[in-house]
Amino acid sequence: MSSIEHKAFSVLFPVLLDLDMNDDVRRFLDSGGRSLLFGETAQEYVSGKMSASRLESETLETWQRFTGTAKELAGPLLLAADADISAVHRLQGIAPALPEPGLARTMALAELEEVCFKVATAVRNAGVNLLLSPTADVVAGPNVWLQGRTLSDDVDQAAAMVGAYVRGVRRAGMASTLKHFPGHPVLLRQPSIEEAVVTESLDQLRAYWPAFQAGVNAGADAVMMGPAIFAACEPPVAASVSPELIGLLRQELGFKGLVMTIDLDHRSTIGNLSLGEVAVAALNAGADLLLISAKAMPEIAQIARAITTAVAQGSLPLERLEAASQTVSALANRLAKTH
Repeated sequence: MSSIEHKAFSVLFPVLLDLDMNDDVRRFLDSGGRSLLFGETAQEYVSGKMSASRLESETLETWQRFTGTAKELAGPLLLAADADISAVHRLQGIAPALPEPGLARTMALAELEEVCFKVATAVRNAGVNLLLSPTADVVAGPNVWLQGRTLSDDVDQAAAMVGAYVRGVRRAGMASTLKHFPGHPVLLRQPSIEEAVVTESLDQLRAYWPAFQAGVNAGADAVMMGPAIFAACEPPVAASVSPELIGLLRQELGFKGLVMTIDLDHRSTIGNLSLGEVAVAALNAGADLLLISAKAMPEIAQIARAITTAVAQGSLPLERLEAASQTVSALANRLAKTH
């Protein structure tokens, strides 16, 4: 395998639905993969609760065995899971419970930070080192995607809570991820299955950025781009493939860490492109890590080939792929030193 192919695999971020070190996972790690996301079923995602069978089968020992084996096979890795106050807590049963949203909003910030520190410490003990949380979106109207899944409808309160969450996670030696930039105040369609458009102008969206800025200032290590199409872009395009929006994150908010996409096969993100084409578009836009849903996992080798081909044909600069790969490796290596 060429070094370019190795780098192509290193920027892919597949979702695993269970703790099974199967041939597909081993092949991905052997090929240069540096990141895994422990996902959940659709039912678990919607309910915010892990199934009884999962809670029974996924013991601390099971987690430690899987994450330990993965690191033995591939060295330092990004091993990620959700731990959201208002949505999914993937290591429910292994880590302490997060406070219910209503309670979290009444807590002193130092108390909230301490709760997040304790949760992150337990998650780290299981071998996971990157949380895909907190959600920094603020909802300002109808929102079929995020309703009930954000920290607060008040921008200042959301910003304060995001900062507390990031500080607590960072103190535990873990990495955190702000999502979903540049925010989705109103969303009338489900971006995963429909063309969903955020109609606010950039100036209107900026009013919601204090929550993202608070996370950046507190030391968040990653930012996940949103799935929807943004009418403010010219032409309108999904955030995960928008050079303009990733550029604003870097320039206006001063974010210097890892930029990741939402699931590339979300309808609003992929549009009429193939998985390979949308992966190349995301890298060209400035994304470093490309989220591959469990449904798209069987095509991961094809996606890596599309990236390699794009470099060979000159439609993706080698320097951009190398920069993305280096950003992933740098965070994985840094987190390995804190364990």
